[in-house]
Amino acid sequence: MVYICGWYVILKTTDGGNNWNIVRVGQDQAPQLDGLWFINEETGWFCGDRVVMRTTNGGNTFIDSTRLSNSTYDIHFKNDSTGVIAGYSKMFRTTNSGTNWYSVILPSTVATPFCDRVTFIGDTGWTASWGNIVFRTTNYGVSWDSITRIPRSNSSDATYCIEFSNKNTGYSGGDNGKIYRTTNGGFNWTLSANLGVGPFTSIYSLNDSNVWAVGGPGSNYIIFTSNGGLTFINNNSLNEIKIFNLKQNYPNPFNSETNIEYLLLKSGFVTIKIYSLMGKELMCLVNEFKQAGRYEISFDGSNLPSGVYYYKIKAGSPRDAGGFEQVRKMLLIK
Repeated sequence: MVYICGWYVILKTTDGGNNWNIVRVGQDQAPQLDGLWFINEETGWFCGDRVVMRTTNGGNTFIDSTRLSNSTYDIHFKNDSTGVIAGYSKMFRTTNSGTNWYSVILPSTVATPFCDRVTFIGDTGWTASWGNIVFRTTNYGVSWDSITRIPRSNSSDATYCIEFSNKNTGYSGGDNGKIYRTTNGGFNWTLSANLGVGPFTSIYSLNDSNVWAVGGPGSNYIIFTSNGGLTFINNNSLNEIKIFNLKQNYPNPFNSETNIEYLLLKSGFVTIKIYSLMGKELMCLVNEFKQAGRYEISFDGSNLPSGVYYYKIKAGSPRDAGGFEQVRKMLLIK
């Protein structure tokens, strides 16, 4: 049994992913969800847009739903009572199964530590910020230390994901198709894979040898290593089946203006809209029939306050075979 979550939706499969059943859907039923963690088939937690929720029946109902002060993007539990959440500017921790959460401040004075992922080996855990600072805990999130900065060649590149296969070996992914590797617990990092463009947003390690990463050019790549990250093999199969693609805006974070690129391999009616963190539609950037091709538009957020925003593309009808929807987030900092 596997669960996935996203834009107001929770899905479940019981046949290895061949078929997915809707558990919950709709803005009136659930907020945007970005992270989940299950300790068995029925009991799990979801986190997302300033909320964390606990279920004991596979997501059909929630016995706890707690509002948090920050947006959250990843969640991990070491047992049925103690858990940690990674969020924007701080971490959160619970010792009573998620009934209550308290914030844990990350020790960063360089930049606000926006963190998307958290990874644990026992009580030792790591998270990495968009500013490429790596934080480590040895007491399962009670406190965190800033241990290093990932040496990205472009200072504007950000780190979005981190994964450790053991207490020494870990991987981090981010902008410009780069994956970094550490063999000493996160204190030093070296470049392990470089596709040149596109962010890597998720990494998973089955063991010390087999690691997968998702992202890269157009966010269409799955790359795989079977030797612990010494070499990666590209898999372009996602490119072959994708008819549309909405790329990450750049620069991101941005000050007032940013660019949004999208690819249409099939002509159709296209809309691109901007939404607030709470899901309110703010403006429509594209609303017309487009021929197949690559397009780039500019978004001017000078009249908006600093914060997290979302942009969503719709091409064709999602009910049709060629229909497409995709949502990405961006950060406006003034």
